Amino acid sequence: MDNKRACRLGIVQRVLVPYRVPFFLKLAGLQDLDASLFAGQPMVDETIRTVTAADGLECFTTTNRYWPRRTGTLIWQQDLVGWLEQVDPEVLLVEANPRMVSHWRAIRWMHSRGRPVVGWGLGELPRTGHSCLITLRQRGAHRLFSAFDGIVAYSTKARRDYLAAGVPSDSIFVAHNAIDDSESEQYIQSLSGTNWRPIWRKEMQLDPRLPIVLFVGRLTQQKRVDLLIRACSPLHQRCQILVVGEGSIRSELEQLARAFPTRVRFAGHQTGESLACSFLGSDVFVLPAAGGLALHQAMSYGLPVIASFGDGTEADLVRDGLNGFIFEADRADSLTEKLTFLLSDPDRAREMGQASLSIVRDEINIERMVASVKRAIDTVVGRGEHSL
Repeated sequence: MDNKRACRLGIVQRVLVPYRVPFFLKLAGLQDLDASLFAGQPMVDETIRTVTAADGLECFTTTNRYWPRRTGTLIWQQDLVGWLEQVDPEVLLVEANPRMVSHWRAIRWMHSRGRPVVGWGLGELPRTGHSCLITLRQRGAHRLFSAFDGIVAYSTKARRDYLAAGVPSDSIFVAHNAIDDSESEQYIQSLSGTNWRPIWRKEMQLDPRLPIVLFVGRLTQQKRVDLLIRACSPLHQRCQILVVGEGSIRSELEQLARAFPTRVRFAGHQTGESLACSFLGSDVFVLPAAGGLALHQAMSYGLPVIASFGDGTEADLVRDGLNGFIFEADRADSLTEKLTFLLSDPDRAREMGQASLSIVRDEINIERMVASVKRAIDTVVGRGEHSL
C-alpha cells in the first residue's frame, strides 16, 4: 500500500448499529486509510437501534428494500452504484451476507476497475426448511464467498466454514468479534470502592439477598430468554434474573415469568452508567442463544459467562471451566446444571470473571479486530488482483 497517501476504503453495511461505530471509527482513523460508509435502515418490525451519522466517519444513508422469499428475505440497497461512483473506493469491505443481492452490483463495479472486495461475516449459520431450499441457499452463499478477494471471519468457526465452502486459506483472515471496552474500563474504575450496590439493588427492586443472573439483549424469540427463565425455576431460592433490553416479545416473557417462582426483573433498554451498574452489580451472565457481542461486553465487566452454541463466536470467548461454561442448546436442565455450579461456589465464579476480563484485555478486543481487518485490506490491495 502506498504510504504517501491514504487508500480510499468503502464500507457497506445493511444498517449502522451504535456498537459498531467505535470499530469503524478506529478503522477510519488509521493513518493510511480514508473511509466512507454506506448503510440503510432495518425492517419496520425489527427492534434494532441504528444511527445515521458518526463524528469522524463519512456516512451515507440509503433506502433498503426488503423482499420476503421462501429462501429468506432479500435486501436491495438503493443508489449503491451512485455512492461508489462518488466515493470511488480503491477497496471495498462488505458484509458476507448472500441475502444482500445488491452486493453483486458493487462487486462487478469494483472488479471491472481491477479493485478488490473483502467480505466480512459469521460463516454459515444453521439453515431450516426443505432440503432443496437449504441447498439453494448454500450454493448462493458459496458463490458469493468465492467472489470475494479476501474474507474476514468473525470467529474460528467461521474460518472453518469458509474453508469448507472452498475459500483458499490464504484469503481468510480471522478478526474475532469484539466491541470497544473503553466504556467498561471507565466504569470499573469510577464505580470501584464506592458502596453503590445496595442502593442500586433497592432502586432496581432486586432482592438484596440473592445473586443476580443477567441477560442483556433484544427480546426476540431467537434469544431464548424463555429458556433462561425455565432453567432458573429450580433455583428460585438461590438466584434472581435481571433482563436488560426491549423487544417484540417482552410482554410474553413477563407473562411467562409470572408462571414461575423465580424472581425476574425486566429493566428495559439501558445505556451508559445504568447498563454498567447492571453488569457490575450482577454475578453471572447468561446468553441462552446467539449474540456473541453481548458475551464480549459481559466479559469486559469481569463476569463469568454461560452460553449455548450460537453464531460461533462463543466458542472463542467461552473457555469451558476457565471463564464460564457452554451448555447444551435448548436444554434448560443443562443450563440449570451450569448455573448451580457457579451459584454454589462464589469464589470460583469470581475467579472465572477475572479470567473473562483477561481474555478481553489480552486476546480478543477491538484493537486486535481492527488490526486483523487492516491486514486483510493490505493483503488484497497488495496482491493487485481480483476475481471475475
